[in-house]
Amino acid sequence: MDRFRRLPLPALLPLLFVVLWSVWFAMGLLTGPGEFVPVERAIGAIAYATITTAGFGIMIAIRRRQAGGTKGAAAIQRAVRTGELPDDVDHVVWTRELESTRKRYRNNRVIVPIMVVVFAAFSVWAALTVSPFWWAILVLFMGMCAYSVWETRRALRNIDHLLATQRGTVIQ
Repeated sequence: MDRFRRLPLPALLPLLFVVLWSVWFAMGLLTGPGEFVPVERAIGAIAYATITTAGFGIMIAIRRRQAGGTKGAAAIQRAVRTGELPDDVDHVVWTRELESTRKRYRNNRVIVPIMVVVFAAFSVWAALTVSPFWWAILVLFMGMCAYSVWETRRALRNIDHLLATQRGTVIQ
């Protein structure tokens, strides 16, 4: 994953575009086989993937710039994942980025349960009215949300440890 995070934007964004296009096209194939028109779906998938890739590209570029570049952003994500602070860190940049990351993860504690309720209701409705395939999507989504809850708890614990390590007040 670190190699993927270190890719320059001109290499990362085309990969992201292809993945998003493929997912959107496949969703149309799986959820609406009766009215599936490949050319229309391909054009829609191009529009969706273009807009989403542009949005993600802007967000990634901003986060990398704030973290001191691609290597800095990847190092911060690795530290949040492992809970280990590298030796050669810029304390000002790292403190700012760790605080920002902690805020995003804290927001997950509120946003993820809301998303579960809304998307579960939508998926049940879609499964009953559109296609039974939506039951599989619901199971996949619930698994992703469960992982998100676990990852959020782990990341918040690691971020607190990293900030305490930076301050020199490690709590065991």
